Amino acid sequence: MLKKLCVTITLFFAFWSASADAGGPLTARVIDRLAFNSGGLFLYASGWPNPNSCTRSDAIVLLDTDINYDKAYALILTAFASGKMVRGYSDGCTSFDGHTYNTIRGFKYLQVE
Repeated sequence: MLKKLCVTITLFFAFWSASADAGGPLTARVIDRLAFNSGGLFLYASGWPNPNSCTRSDAIVLLDTDINYDKAYALILTAFASGKMVRGYSDGCTSFDGHTYNTIRGFKYLQVE
């Protein structure tokens, strides 16, 4: 009985931590347009995945609070200007104008193809 209880508790916490750490990859897409906002840079592309179940999935946001914002901004702008694809990782939503958008990290997973 104690062993079964321990397994149940372990599974509960494993499930809870997995759901609390929502997020996932943002597959490579060509950026259709960019928009600058006081809170960050919006990258619009058709077909972005929605790993955090945000209310909007047509754009992702590089937050201006990202530790590598200036470098990531330059990389994304270059990718946009040259028609290259951008991929990355999102681990949260951010709110703008009553909607939520997936965020993209400006480090580690940000790639241009």
